[in-house]
Amino acid sequence: MKKTTLFLALMMSFLYQAQIMDLIKSKIKDKAREQTTKLAGDKVMNAITTEAITTNFKDCNIRDVKAPSFAENAGFVSLCNADFTDQGYLLQPGYYEISVKSFCLKAGTYAPGEGDGYLYAPLKGPKEKIIQALVDSWYRHPEVDQRDVQSLIWAIIAKTDFKNLNSGLQVTAARLLTQAELLKLSGMGIGLLPDSVMNSLTAKLPKPVQAVLEAENKIRGYFSASSYSYSDLEKLAMLAGVNPGKSSVAYGTWGLHPEGFWISYLPSGYSRMKIRIYVPETLSSVYYIPSKDVAVPANTSSQRLMVSDVRDCNSR
Repeated sequence: MKKTTLFLALMMSFLYQAQIMDLIKSKIKDKAREQTTKLAGDKVMNAITTEAITTNFKDCNIRDVKAPSFAENAGFVSLCNADFTDQGYLLQPGYYEISVKSFCLKAGTYAPGEGDGYLYAPLKGPKEKIIQALVDSWYRHPEVDQRDVQSLIWAIIAKTDFKNLNSGLQVTAARLLTQAELLKLSGMGIGLLPDSVMNSLTAKLPKPVQAVLEAENKIRGYFSASSYSYSDLEKLAMLAGVNPGKSSVAYGTWGLHPEGFWISYLPSGYSRMKIRIYVPETLSSVYYIPSKDVAVPANTSSQRLMVSDVRDCNSR
């Protein structure tokens, strides 16, 4: 009887210890799963919130500015037929103007409005070189439609997986980029994230940031679809309506360019703009390359615009 009792006691002890070990293992697994989920969430969060282009209004010189009325009575010389070399336009002291094509660099924002003032800033960010290469190369390939270049820019900004781009855009990328640049581009990107995942990741972020991230995710979804329409892509990339925010810089404001001349950006939508330049008498001459400029709005919910070297002199 004593042996039986002792045996039962030992069995109960073993079972209890086994239950304890199972509980400990379960907690360890839960903790590991929780940690893995957190790390995965942090990785995804970092991937979607890292801006491809970081240029913003903080990069602008807001001290050296002139009112839009500056030089309103000046006679501007058109650069539409001027020589454009690898060094740019050679400008003597005086007043100049030119209309060029431009690109949106910020999805989830409003198109330029008459109240938005723009100032110069340099192109900056992790994808600076690839986007600069696209825009620079486009000048040498007039056969490429501006909408295809803009589609590629939006795809890059939205961190779209390159393999999700349609064959036409992949061919365009191959035409405009070197093999090394194309290799970097093909190694980028993430896929479409479910709304539930996006909502959980962005719930605590400011509303303007949420709007940008949601637009980028919708763009990724657009490129994952089987059919394509540029007008649909445009609607995803741009906020509808008029920007309710007020700009602290008036439309047409002149800013001092790093090269020493004064410049005023006058966008008409996101795809084209007029540029006015004043070269002061203190400079003997200066070279100007439009594609080195990003026109940045004081109103951060409006689109940042990258200037191109492609002239738009025949548009009205």
